[in-house]
Amino acid sequence: MTELRRQIDLLSTLTSAARRGAALLPTMLAASGSRTYLLAFQNLAEKRATGGMLGAYVTLRVSDGRVTVLRQGNAIDLLVTGVVPVLPLDRATRALYGDLIGIYPADVNLSPHFPTAATMYREMYRRRFGVAVDGVLATDPVAVSYLLRATGPVPVRGAAPLAATTVVRTLLSDAYRFLPASTQDAYYASSARAVLDVLLSRTVDPRLLLPALDQALTERRLLFWSAHPDEQAAIAETRLAGILPEREDTSTVGVFLNDGSGAKLGYYLTHTAELTVGDCRPDGRRELRLRVTLGSTAPRSGLSPSVLGLRMAGNPYTARTLVNVFSPAGGSVLDARLDGAPVGVGGGTERGRRVAVATVDVPAGQARVLDVTLLTPVTTSGLADLRVTPGVQSWPTRITTARTCDR
Repeated sequence: MTELRRQIDLLSTLTSAARRGAALLPTMLAASGSRTYLLAFQNLAEKRATGGMLGAYVTLRVSDGRVTVLRQGNAIDLLVTGVVPVLPLDRATRALYGDLIGIYPADVNLSPHFPTAATMYREMYRRRFGVAVDGVLATDPVAVSYLLRATGPVPVRGAAPLAATTVVRTLLSDAYRFLPASTQDAYYASSARAVLDVLLSRTVDPRLLLPALDQALTERRLLFWSAHPDEQAAIAETRLAGILPEREDTSTVGVFLNDGSGAKLGYYLTHTAELTVGDCRPDGRRELRLRVTLGSTAPRSGLSPSVLGLRMAGNPYTARTLVNVFSPAGGSVLDARLDGAPVGVGGGTERGRRVAVATVDVPAGQARVLDVTLLTPVTTSGLADLRVTPGVQSWPTRITTARTCDR
């Protein structure tokens, strides 16, 4: 743990998120007393707004800088019997996501605002096991692949070692194609535990580890929420917090994906996004033109029932994706077109942003194009930004800015 602390201190020179995290490190590592943390591993094969559904978890107790594993398991362990959300949902959240976000562990991160998911995870865990954790950390297999560049291959009991170049395919594709359904969740959980054990016990070259952590932070593949308000406030403005801000200086558009197939076809999903900033209108607002292209590299046959899942798109090889497009804070959504034709979208509001929800079915080997026109609040700036759901593959993005307008 001393070595891990030294490596995180070094990382603090790279990113603001890590700098603030490093400042909190002595407290979080329980230099006095003890802390308990829930580590959630997101399964990108079934998309959720923050990355993927909960695939496995590990709970850790930290005392005097020493880490012990308390429990490991999968999403079904956190299911609380009943049909009432474990925490109250406001009307806007319920209108967008229904009650599922507070009932089913696999659905708590339908919202891109990570504190929503983290507080639900915490309450579910408390009700099931009687422990209120001090924080929740989420990550995914792509971030694990970055870490394995630094650690080298990781042995998994009863299975092949996990390696940087193959771990994403192993966990998100091969496990569902080749392992019996009854063993898949256990394999995912044991793999997560194996990687954690190596990180906690093996001395890793910081020159390799730090770039891996920095890349994972930059891509929002590491998210953390603290149950202690002062700690949460210290990281709130960083990528690490995964917060969807209600106010912003630069108009930011969100493109967040949720699986609508009930399947593991997210492994084959490709995506690009382009955002173009328009000129100022007489009322001081600007139009933003967003183009999202979703494609599928899935084969047209040969996938296992575990991959094809509930087949909610009809054709079992068609990936149904709910594309949630978030306007800038204080902005709005004007219209949407799918493959050039007007398309109806559901909608709602979350954290001061208008949300358009389009259902996009992508057949195997094909691509669909969603165009959305949005409106900023009054602004002179011609700058803009994009936030997207982390995927198996990175998002190629392009933003075309505009000149500053006088007012």
